[in-house]
Amino acid sequence: MRNQALGWMVAAFLMVTGTLAAEPLEDLRARLAGMRNDRPTRVRVDVEVRHRGSAPLHLNRDKKRGRAIIAFTPDRGVKMLDQRWTGTGTRFSVWKKSQSNGESRLLDFVEAEDLVDPAAFMEVYLDGATLLKDEEASWQGQPARLLVFRPGPLSPQGKDDAEASARADRLPYAFEAKVWLDETGAPLAMERSFETRLGPALAVTDLQNLTFQQVGGRLLVAEARQDYSGTALAVLRGRDSKKVKVTEVR
Repeated sequence: MRNQALGWMVAAFLMVTGTLAAEPLEDLRARLAGMRNDRPTRVRVDVEVRHRGSAPLHLNRDKKRGRAIIAFTPDRGVKMLDQRWTGTGTRFSVWKKSQSNGESRLLDFVEAEDLVDPAAFMEVYLDGATLLKDEEASWQGQPARLLVFRPGPLSPQGKDDAEASARADRLPYAFEAKVWLDETGAPLAMERSFETRLGPALAVTDLQNLTFQQVGGRLLVAEARQDYSGTALAVLRGRDSKKVKVTEVR
């Protein structure tokens, strides 16, 4: 009887874990719902941006560093309290010199809100998403669970996963996300990648890595890095990188 009871317990455990594993994206959405930023928050954001653009008889390099103080409230969104930056650059071109934009910002309002309430945009990504992998992994030396999925926005749909994947393979772009989770199911980090190729006319690669922090049970971005590269008509090339660090301030 003891062995039979043990067998029933093991079978029940496998049924429960199998059910949970079948819907990991829904589990993540439920976890994120409790980690939305629902209180006033003030953060300091340190930003570093590098740009390099080249074309025949043209070269443009820029490096900028800055710091922004932003305030966030759930009902009003973000407010830029202060933003200052300095930059250096070199430019050589036989083209007409473009007018500089003195109002350019290193951090816009949409990006600022993503930094202080990342659970919100992650929920958008998960709406209609397709799970590609669910496996054990590690993140910065600690055990983690890795979910790889095709985000809902721009994701092709089908009557089943096979049809959706077949449609995705025919698209001129690829859109994928990876999320590392801790033992409680809370996000540790996220990687978003977008790539499109239209023959020699256009090629774009955009990769963003986010590291998260928890402040009072709320999910905030701790650090972010974005690398972008693009080529047009095989002669116009651009490369941008951006580093962001977020610190809560009182």
